[in-house]
Amino acid sequence: MVTPTVGGFHPMADTLAVIGRWLDLIRDRPDLVLVERASQVVDAKQAGKTGVVFHLQGAEAVGDNLNLIDVVKRLGVGIIQLTYNVENRLGYGCQTEDKGLKPFGRAFIDRCNQAKVIVDCSHTGYRTTMDTIEHSDRPVIFSHANPMALWHTQSARNVEDDQIRAIAESGGLTGVTGFPGFISGPKQPSLQRFIEHIDHLVEVGGIDHVALGVDYYLGQWPVVEGEAAQAEWQSMVDGGHWQGPEYPAPPHKYPAGIETPQTLPAITAGLLDRGYLSEDVQKIMGLNLLRLYRDIWGD
Repeated sequence: MVTPTVGGFHPMADTLAVIGRWLDLIRDRPDLVLVERASQVVDAKQAGKTGVVFHLQGAEAVGDNLNLIDVVKRLGVGIIQLTYNVENRLGYGCQTEDKGLKPFGRAFIDRCNQAKVIVDCSHTGYRTTMDTIEHSDRPVIFSHANPMALWHTQSARNVEDDQIRAIAESGGLTGVTGFPGFISGPKQPSLQRFIEHIDHLVEVGGIDHVALGVDYYLGQWPVVEGEAAQAEWQSMVDGGHWQGPEYPAPPHKYPAGIETPQTLPAITAGLLDRGYLSEDVQKIMGLNLLRLYRDIWGD
């Protein structure tokens, strides 16, 4: 199962263009299936296909029109992240002074709850996140975030233990990410270091509230190297989206042994070697997400 970002800090026209390209790809690729309900994940696995979950990494596409939440939901978007590091109409990102969830943000969450869209607080400020969890009637997630207790980023891009607990108490989960700046700095982290972050999430939030949110992206090593990777990074810095040492210059080498999606089975082996029970490994590797999808999207 993959979760591509089909929109975020771009206007609706650009977002629709990306969604259109993905829908075209899924239509032309018999090995892909758009996932909008939990049962489709199971069906895709049984058929040997890859399930695709659409995600908006930021809410700029919705603008000030809550009806557009229903529009993107109809197009397959199942998860919307509130902010991407900076302030927007809903609240405050983790790289800004955080004054909490705004009134429009509360209305936005209400509409997401009604539309059965999962609310994601990755890249969102501490206070805005805690306000969101308190306000939402449905589980809230960190789709990709690591514990601040293990690696303290300059901004609050990683999350505090009380946030991890609050997410778990809402019924949601935290997905551990492999981006090196959120694990151990600019150098390539080890698989053991990555699993240490999983250990901490399990200890704080419980085994039922941890998932994978590895966050592979097109600018990482070895997908893109050299000048192309540098240009990708520079565009995010120049656009004000990436700030601070947690977003080091490339190459962005994901944990050794799981550098690309094809190598993900190494996480299973690593968790088993660490002493995790088989049923708990299955929860981390996907069953916890499946439960969340079933709770919010239905079967």
